[in-house]
Amino acid sequence: MNPLFSPLSAQACNAFALLPKALSRIRPLNEAHKRSLPEDVAALSRLLTTERRELRHPYWSSPAFVSAYLYYFLPWNLLRQARLLASLPLPDPRKNASGGALLLDVGSGPLTLPIALWLVRPDWEDAVRVLAVDIAVQPLEMGKALFAVLAELLGRKPWPVRTARASLSQMACKSMTDRPWLMTVTNVLNEVRDKRSFAAGNEESEEQFTQIFKVVDTLSPSTLLVVEPGTRLGGKAVMRLRDSALSNGFEALSPCTHNGCCPLFAGDGGRTWCHFTLDTLDAPLWLTQLSHRAGLVKNALSLSPLLLSAQKTIRQSGVARILSAPFPVPGLKGLARYACSAEGLLLLEDAGNAASGDAQAIVVDRRARRDKKSRAKIVSGSHSVVHPRQKMFDINKGSLHPSAP
Repeated sequence: MNPLFSPLSAQACNAFALLPKALSRIRPLNEAHKRSLPEDVAALSRLLTTERRELRHPYWSSPAFVSAYLYYFLPWNLLRQARLLASLPLPDPRKNASGGALLLDVGSGPLTLPIALWLVRPDWEDAVRVLAVDIAVQPLEMGKALFAVLAELLGRKPWPVRTARASLSQMACKSMTDRPWLMTVTNVLNEVRDKRSFAAGNEESEEQFTQIFKVVDTLSPSTLLVVEPGTRLGGKAVMRLRDSALSNGFEALSPCTHNGCCPLFAGDGGRTWCHFTLDTLDAPLWLTQLSHRAGLVKNALSLSPLLLSAQKTIRQSGVARILSAPFPVPGLKGLARYACSAEGLLLLEDAGNAASGDAQAIVVDRRARRDKKSRAKIVSGSHSVVHPRQKMFDINKGSLHPSAP
């Protein structure tokens, strides 16, 4: 069993415990601001979700929202990405020439992804340097300052960081002297004006994809990582980007177990989207308490990642990635789960103890029965590998689950 998410190390957990102290150094709060922080977090959450159309100015222009983002949204995003990055099959930067491999982080904001990767890969401490790019300067500078303070508190060296203000289209026109070891694009595809038409596919979304591949063509990173929220918009954007990337000569390394057509992209009338759910057991107490005070209790986190390589790779056959929560199916042993594979959409029997995102070895009988509801091939046999972090979750409405509309 190969999990998509790894538990945090003791060192990384210590970093999350120290995060409020680091944040207070770069964004100190007086007593009044501390009292209003839960309310500000709730207000920013509404603005970023149900009231997004009312967001006429960047939330970085509001002091209350800046604090809410740094003390609440940034830590949760750090946790999501750290759990993911600890398991992803990223190329080893230590194989690069001296001076450090270049991590190009596009849409970096407050350097969330570079900090998350630095937290979970202490063995790469002297091997990476960062170029963080965003259209807004303020979050870049705050992220750079936070990186330095957190490293000081942990007694570690931060990666060297340069920041640049640029959009995707501007990045596509830039030339660089060295090839990025890794290019990352996080929470960029979902930052569009018309979310509904973007999810369905329109000129705005195609332009986003075109700009990403222009940057890739110009800078030639060996590996590209895209991470979006596990929402319908984020997941569908990643699925469509994958389809475009494969036609541009890329290979999907993770979470995809194959380079064939995406079973979710190809069928089901657009009800479902590719996303994975992870537990919140590693969340520090201070963050869960802030979530409770803001009325935003989190029992699970979700995201939609895609790791692409410009080089040909050898893929292990007979592997499926679990997509759904467990559920009973009449006539099948134990609890079943949907999974993605080169064989298409599968329904794994007796897979209740695995976790969202786990990769499982499977054998698909050519005469396999199909599930009447989803038309997925049924894979019989035990898949009940006890996962150390197993916990049952209710996943987003509309995901692969019998209760989905």
